[in-house]
Amino acid sequence: MRSLCFRIIGVLLSFLVALAVAEVAVRHFSPQEVGPVRFACLPELGDIPVPGQQGERRFPGVFTFRYSNNSLGWRGRREYREKKPTDYRVLFLGDSFTYGLGVDDDQTFAAQVEKDLRADRLSVEVMNAGCPGKGTDYELKSFQTVGRKFHPDLTALGFFGNDFEDNARGEYYNIGTRGELQVKPLNCNRSAVKTALNRLPGYNWLISWSQAANLVKQAGVQGLIKRVRQTGPDAAKGLVVSYSGSAGGYATPANKPLTRIYIQQLNAAVKQAGGELMMFYIPVSQEVLAYRQTRVISPDERAIQHIAAENGMMLWSLTPLLAHSGQPIERLYYQEGHWTAAAHEIAARYLSRLIQSRLVRRRQLINN
Repeated sequence: MRSLCFRIIGVLLSFLVALAVAEVAVRHFSPQEVGPVRFACLPELGDIPVPGQQGERRFPGVFTFRYSNNSLGWRGRREYREKKPTDYRVLFLGDSFTYGLGVDDDQTFAAQVEKDLRADRLSVEVMNAGCPGKGTDYELKSFQTVGRKFHPDLTALGFFGNDFEDNARGEYYNIGTRGELQVKPLNCNRSAVKTALNRLPGYNWLISWSQAANLVKQAGVQGLIKRVRQTGPDAAKGLVVSYSGSAGGYATPANKPLTRIYIQQLNAAVKQAGGELMMFYIPVSQEVLAYRQTRVISPDERAIQHIAAENGMMLWSLTPLLAHSGQPIERLYYQEGHWTAAAHEIAARYLSRLIQSRLVRRRQLINN
């Protein structure tokens, strides 16, 4: 019995030493992003940022940022009451750029828009409902489920090119023969693989804090993405979200009509709640670089521009703004693709002017 105990202890010590050596090697040669588990699944909305969570994410050599989510999974600690405490209320919808992946709570463009507007003595409350990895279908569902309860005067939708692909997954709605939306039930039951991993002792702790464990995870994700491209999208359902945008962008003849329906329905839902919808385009770094050379927007931006026009709206572009900012691209975008604090600040100044103009005009129309 004593011999068996010594063997077990020896195996555990060997494992711990091997893990420590691997951790040091990964941190030195191939640093990985680490931080708390980011998403929780709600029956009404699916995966959203963990409600009530506060934490820090680190990507060595790229970013370190602190974040907090309120009880709705919205960015920031502030809780909101349905009755407005201010004259105006603005709701931001969007993906990880809107949420502010890579920057602190007060560095997101949504937080800075509120600060700028209040500095101009505007009584306003700005809410950031951005959710990483989601498209317009989620944003419609989020507004119908939660956002409309707060009666925002202005709902600002940030559109990113890969939203076209997000909208094609059919996670939240089926489309009827006449273009009507049919709400789909959401399933929070994880895949067999995820369930098995989550049951492993210490798995979530390792994924949250071990760079070596995340390197192994990323290798598995990449292998799964390769398998998906060979066998079809259902092979990875519930496991991983991947994008297959080509040189021509993400918009296709199949996903553009879906996006058109979601924009139309969101516009109608916002108006029914007594508000107004505005849209702005968030470019990737390649779109900004291309615009600096050609002064031409991307196919994805043109596609969503046409869809906005068909719904009687204007799409405000952040592409020329960032292209003409005078900043090198590495000052605007992290290596992994998201905005730096500098880009958020530039976007906030521009959006603040647009939003202030829209709010003041809206109040004048109401008063008249």
